[in-house]
Amino acid sequence: MKLLKALLFFVISLVALVIGVLFSARNSQAVSLDLIFFQLPPLSMAIWLLLSLVTGMLLCAFIYTFVTFKLKRHNAQLQRQLAKLNQNKPHAEMPR
Repeated sequence: MKLLKALLFFVISLVALVIGVLFSARNSQAVSLDLIFFQLPPLSMAIWLLLSLVTGMLLCAFIYTFVTFKLKRHNAQLQRQLAKLNQNKPHAEMPR
């Protein structure tokens, strides 16, 4: 099973690498971005697209961290409430 997992990981990595190389080759023209107040230097379109992808992924991870923190806090609050209720009923079992 480990061999199959390693082989699958290798194949997926190889496919991603080939797609990345083709993506870079097809988007090699230099473009500069005009952000209203200032203009960024010309870089390959592939670089700009990958930078926007990474920026979006980082922003989503940042936002998801707050959502996860809020849910964990709410879960802890519910666990405390459940523990209080179970103290009042010593014969009740905790659900799993």
